[in-house]
Amino acid sequence: MKGSFHIQESAKPKIIRIILENIKYGCDLPDDIKASTIRANNIIKNKIISDSEVEFLLEMDEITFNNYLHYKMYSSEEPIGWSYRNVIDILYNEYIERKVNYQDIEQKVKERAYEEGLGSISFSQKSVIGALNFIKSLYPSPINENNVFNLRDYCQPHLLLWGIDYLYKKQWGEEYGSLMLLDENKIEELCKFCLIEENTIDNLLKDLDFIYDFVEISIKMFGKYVRLKRTWTFEDVL
Repeated sequence: MKGSFHIQESAKPKIIRIILENIKYGCDLPDDIKASTIRANNIIKNKIISDSEVEFLLEMDEITFNNYLHYKMYSSEEPIGWSYRNVIDILYNEYIERKVNYQDIEQKVKERAYEEGLGSISFSQKSVIGALNFIKSLYPSPINENNVFNLRDYCQPHLLLWGIDYLYKKQWGEEYGSLMLLDENKIEELCKFCLIEENTIDNLLKDLDFIYDFVEISIKMFGKYVRLKRTWTFEDVL
């Protein structure tokens, strides 16, 4: 896996938005964030955001924009995507109702890299902070003012939609229309992606089924199923 595993700590969503506004409109960058924009621009260059997406992103409100950056980071096949998913996995499995420990998470991510044969990677406590910038930007935030992590009891329907689309692509690539069983592993990954408690998933799936006509949800005693008739478009969420 080639590329940097480090997630720039200065690459905050609000900085990325300013860069995108600069790209789109050519507006001047404020002096107090010029240094940060150089690092934040690496997020864009790392194939997280393509030029074709910029106009749509700037139409999004703050919540949708931050959710979209989270979705793009989580689903990225670049090394920073690997780092981001692993930070979230550690939080999800080990940090509920615990204060975030940057050093501990750094060490655990590095250990996973060795276990997966990636060797020594460039990843530090600053990388952890970089990941947390995106996680904290979600609303409601899963990390409170005391830096304690907790799963949420709600997420916006479009975030769950993006999570399901991510699972679809993992299983079938660009093939849509098939019925997908939401087994225990898929439910866990959806909850992890959305950073929500598992006992909220049924109600959120029902909301999704009601809002989007290309989504079909079946919740039965013997399991949960989802069918995406097509992929989502920006027009669906704007």
